[in-house]
Amino acid sequence: MESWPFFNQVTADLTPLNAKKVAVKFDVFKIGGLIPIKAPGRARGELEITYLDEELRVSRGDKGNLFILTMVDPSYRVPT
Repeated sequence: MESWPFFNQVTADLTPLNAKKVAVKFDVFKIGGLIPIKAPGRARGELEITYLDEELRVSRGDKGNLFILTMVDPSYRVPT
């Protein structure tokens, strides 16, 4: 989720490809955190992780986008 002033969100499935790269398949985009839009089937990509620690992840997408993500809730675990 983006922070102020946009608050856009995305849900996606991440599949590890190797120790530094994941495949991304987008499911839903949420505009302004309110308007859900189903992602088209072609909404796929890859992220290469360039830095990772307990609180921060820096990744570059296959289209050149830079993503800097922070951990909001370290106790959260993805249900399996």
